Amino acid sequence: MNHADDAVDRWQAADGSWLEMRQMRPDDEPRVKQSLNTLSANSRRNRFFGSIAEFSDEAVHRLVSVDPQKEYLLVVVRREDAIEIPIAGGRFVEHEKQPECTFSLLIGDAWQGQGIGRRLLKALLREASLRGLRTMRGDVLADNRPMLSLARSLHFALVDSDQGDGVVQIVCDLPDAASTSWRSFVHTVLRK
Repeated sequence: MNHADDAVDRWQAADGSWLEMRQMRPDDEPRVKQSLNTLSANSRRNRFFGSIAEFSDEAVHRLVSVDPQKEYLLVVVRREDAIEIPIAGGRFVEHEKQPECTFSLLIGDAWQGQGIGRRLLKALLREASLRGLRTMRGDVLADNRPMLSLARSLHFALVDSDQGDGVVQIVCDLPDAASTSWRSFVHTVLRK
């Protein structure tokens, strides 16, 4: 399938390979399934808050299929012999009755600690703000130190979660894209 240049971002990873962030497409599903099934138990737990032995076709379809009016789903891919291999992803889902959204990130084990989560989260923050959303929140396991550190560095506050013990909620207030505080937000958060 031929796609117009739909890249949100392109950069060179620490190992020299080129990475591309773009919106997820339905034809990504088989490769997303392969990538999900290579995740460590810890990465699965950090993202899905539980043990998942194997990702079924149905589960992957639910993860990849989005309503673009209410959801925004990004994938980071690297090319290997002209095939795009998903290595990370991020999404947010808008709430129905409030101008806010809930987000999640997932970074493949070999790619953690290389700034990919930061790039994904900044892209999600930018899109949410441009859509007029005012708050972004996510639930994080309390022992997921890398995610909590990333959230703090991008000015998320930590609050109690209704997801039970061992889970905290991270919350970021977003400025109106038309306001003067937008420029300040871009400078302090998105340009880091």
